[in-house]
Amino acid sequence: MFDTSAATWVRFAPAVLLGALGIYQALATNNFPDFFIYRAGSELGLRGESPYNIALIRQIASAQFPDDDPREDSFVLNCGYFLPPMAVLAFAPFTALAWPAAKVAWGVALGLAAAAIVTLPDLFRKPDAGDLAPVRAGPLRPIVSFLLVLNPLALAIVVVGQVTIVSIGCVAAGLWCFSRNRLTLGVVLWSVAFVKPHVALPLVPLAWYLGGWKRAAALVALVAGLNLVGATIVGGSPLFLKDYFDYLPTGHKAVLYNQAERNPQITSWNRLLVSCGGPLIELSAATTLAGYLVWGGLVLGRCAAGGRPSTTWACAAAASGAVVCSQVLAYELLVLVIAVPWVRDLFTARRPVWGRTAVLFLVIQTIPISSTNPVFDFYRPAGALTFALLVLLGPVAPEPPPLPSAPRSLAGERQPVPGA
Repeated sequence: MFDTSAATWVRFAPAVLLGALGIYQALATNNFPDFFIYRAGSELGLRGESPYNIALIRQIASAQFPDDDPREDSFVLNCGYFLPPMAVLAFAPFTALAWPAAKVAWGVALGLAAAAIVTLPDLFRKPDAGDLAPVRAGPLRPIVSFLLVLNPLALAIVVVGQVTIVSIGCVAAGLWCFSRNRLTLGVVLWSVAFVKPHVALPLVPLAWYLGGWKRAAALVALVAGLNLVGATIVGGSPLFLKDYFDYLPTGHKAVLYNQAERNPQITSWNRLLVSCGGPLIELSAATTLAGYLVWGGLVLGRCAAGGRPSTTWACAAAASGAVVCSQVLAYELLVLVIAVPWVRDLFTARRPVWGRTAVLFLVIQTIPISSTNPVFDFYRPAGALTFALLVLLGPVAPEPPPLPSAPRSLAGERQPVPGA
C-alpha cells in the first residue's frame, strides 16, 4: 500500500509550485530563451538541417527575443546550439507543439522533474536508521523539499529555460528506479542527462558502482546509439557525429558566457585558476576528460584510505566532480542536490559538524551575489571546489549508531526499554 499521509504529500508541494511557476512563465512572459534554442535546434535537425549554424540560430532567436540595441553581452549575440545530436530526439516532442503549447509542456516537465528531486532525501535510507534522520518527519522535511527546488538558483533556471532541472529530475528518478530494481527504466532516464555529456559523464562510473559493468555498458550503448541516430537524422549519416565534434570547440567558445576568462559564474577549476591570477586554460574535451581522470584518481585514493564507500557518498562524489571538472555555468550547481542523501546520512551517523558544514555550503551556492562584491570572482568556482573537497575528505560510509538493545534480567528475560 502507498503511504498517503498528509506529510507524504506535503513534500511534493514545492514541485507543484515550481511547475505552476513554469506554466505562468509560459503563459504570461516571453522567457525560456534557452529552451527556445533547444527546441529550434531540434526542429532544424528533424528537417535535415544542421542546428550547428550559429548565424542561423541567432537569427531565429532574435526574431523571438528582439533586441534593438544589442551589446557585446546581449543574448542574441551570445547564443548558439551546442547540444549533441541525441538532443534532437530528446526535444522532438516539443517540436510537435506550437511554441505557446510547447512552453506550457515545458512547465509541466519542470514540475514532474521537481517531484523526482524532492524524493532525494529518502533515497537509499538504511533500514536500521529509524527516525534518527532529521529529514524523515516533522517540520524540517517540507523545509528541505522547498530548499531543493524553490531556491534562487532553481528559480533562475526556470526563467531562462535551462535543461538542468529536467536532467537532474531524470537522474533522481533513475536512482529511485535503481533502488527498486527497475534497471531498464533507470538507464533510459539517466540517458536524458547526456544532452549535456560533459556534466553527465560521472554517471557512467556511478552506474558501474551501483550496478556493475553491465549497467554502465548499457548506459554508454544507449547514449551512443541515440547520438548515432540523431546524427543520421541531422546529417544523413552517423558520420555526421564527427562534424559535430569538429564544430564544438570553436562554436562553444564563440559565446561570451562560455569563456572562462570572461565569466566569473563558471564553476570549474580553471575559472578559479584565472581568478587567482593564474594562466588561462579553456577546457576542451581532452582537458575535461583529464580533469575527470584526476578526480577519479582522488576518489579511488580516498576509497582505498577510507574503505568501501556508501551509495550516497558515491552519488555525492559524482555530483561534485561534475561541477568542478567541466566548464559549466552556475546553473549546473543544482546538480549538487544529488549529494543530499549523503548529507542526510551524516546526520544519521551523528556527524553533525560534517552535516552542518555540507548544508552550509550547499545553501550558500544557491544564493546570487552582486558582481560588485569583492569575492564575486571566486564565489562560484571556489564554492564548488570547497564542497568537492568536503566530500572527498568527509566520511565515505557514515553509519547510524546501533539501536539500543533491551536490558536483560538476571533470569535472562528481556525487559522493556524505558520510553519504548
